[in-house]
Amino acid sequence: MLADRSQRKSFFKNPRRVVNICFTFVFICSTLLTWREMAVLEDAWISNQRNSLDNVATALDRQLQHSVDNLLFYRNIMSYALRYPISTDKSRQAMADFERQRTHEHWQIKLDVNRSMPLNGVSDEFVGTSGLLLRDADYLHGELSGALEFSYILQLSDNSRDLQHRTYYVSRAGFYISSRPPRNDEQLVSRYYRQVARPYFAQHSERYNKGRGLIWDHTWDPTRGGDQVITASVPLDYEHRWYGVLAMDFTIDSMHQFLQRALQDGNEGVVLLYDRKFNAIATSADAMPEGKMFTPTQLAQLARAMESKNEGEIRMAHSVVTWDKLNNFDGVLVKIHSLDEGIRGEFGRISVVLGLLWVLFSAMLGGSWLLIHRLVKNMMNLQSTLSWRANYDTLTRLYNRGAFFDQAQYLADYCRQSGQSFAVIQLDLDHFKSINDRFGHDSGDRVLASAGAILSASLRGDDIAGRIGGEEFCVVLPGSSLNQASAVAERIRERINGKEILVRSGQTLHISASFGVSCSQEHGDYDFEHLQSIADGRLYKAKEGGRNRVCDSD
Repeated sequence: MLADRSQRKSFFKNPRRVVNICFTFVFICSTLLTWREMAVLEDAWISNQRNSLDNVATALDRQLQHSVDNLLFYRNIMSYALRYPISTDKSRQAMADFERQRTHEHWQIKLDVNRSMPLNGVSDEFVGTSGLLLRDADYLHGELSGALEFSYILQLSDNSRDLQHRTYYVSRAGFYISSRPPRNDEQLVSRYYRQVARPYFAQHSERYNKGRGLIWDHTWDPTRGGDQVITASVPLDYEHRWYGVLAMDFTIDSMHQFLQRALQDGNEGVVLLYDRKFNAIATSADAMPEGKMFTPTQLAQLARAMESKNEGEIRMAHSVVTWDKLNNFDGVLVKIHSLDEGIRGEFGRISVVLGLLWVLFSAMLGGSWLLIHRLVKNMMNLQSTLSWRANYDTLTRLYNRGAFFDQAQYLADYCRQSGQSFAVIQLDLDHFKSINDRFGHDSGDRVLASAGAILSASLRGDDIAGRIGGEEFCVVLPGSSLNQASAVAERIRERINGKEILVRSGQTLHISASFGVSCSQEHGDYDFEHLQSIADGRLYKAKEGGRNRVCDSD
């Protein structure tokens, strides 16, 4: 128990352990700090990707808003023309041309090639075959007049600065106007049919579009070799009558080019434009990715995240996905950025430098630990050597007198506090002076060393022994009664007496010792010096009784 307490004490006083704990603490702190810096850097990288996507979304929204504003402006022009129709020579000529050609399978009215767009139409018979179309004479001339006014405005518009590919008006009365006028041939019929057959046209009926708002549509345009187009459209109404649809087509190529131009600032990653059904429409890459970009599980994860926020980011496997919903398009921009690309980019280089600094610091810390650990080890060895020499007898390797008395008094106090017995054995080698005289001091030293070794081998866990004089030794046995101490003394006596010591070449010697034993149980006395004095008196009594014996009573 006393040894355990000493070990616990030495654990906290051991400089090597303190050094190890301090260096471990510094290493953990540096690692946590580096990890935190990495986390902050990753957050900054993700924020940079989000800002980059936000810039693209803002630019695309601005372009689409400009186009939508133009579309609504055109609708206002048409509505105004329907409310206040004008009658000029040009408009009367156009009405006359229409009356002459309305039964033709296809027709085209051109008033002024340089100032207006042509009106392209189909026959009365074609209009009559569809329940969605209606050519009503009471409203037809007013609509044609408004369409002519719209054609003048459409001719003046500059589409080179706009994102849309073309702007057009498709009437339920069997004609349409386009900013990209077609030739007057039999394909006019198929072009008109494709326009009114596309889903966006029927969706503007009062049954489906009760709010009469803007509708976005994403479909295929066979006239462009299979290219996809995105269409923004609004219905034209006047006095609760649905006349037709004003629309703008945005080609996928133009969307591709816009996204590629928006990412020319060196941003990594790929931006994709998705519609409301999460079908990929356009990309900033050179070509649309083959196959699905997301697994069904990832799509569900994205959908859940997009339900609550208009923008954000989410980590998926080895990629970071950011998204930003558009205000002027029924879809979302998604940016996919792999961590490998991030490592190769600016933030990756910073991360590599930060990692190298951590490795360098760890290496320096390890080198410092080795150096200090070695210095502490040498210091402890020197301290241990000095301490051993200060407390131990170099010949017998037992406690010297001063250290032994200190330890013995400490054990005596401990036994008194814990209520244990405390025994003392005092012994003296018999005829030791004659050994020195006959065989020399070297032989005497061998005898003392042998006696010390026997004492050390005979001690129990908490017992201590010391050399307190020339050939005098003392043993303290905490927790032992008088009888137990006497038995230990007897065992030591027998071992000393049975030891044959080589004192010089070819000559051996048997030695003996006399013992005196005292115990605190005798008089309840725990004063070590007093008990040692009692044992010393009994030792001399043993010598007077013939030596080589144990005496435990007065």
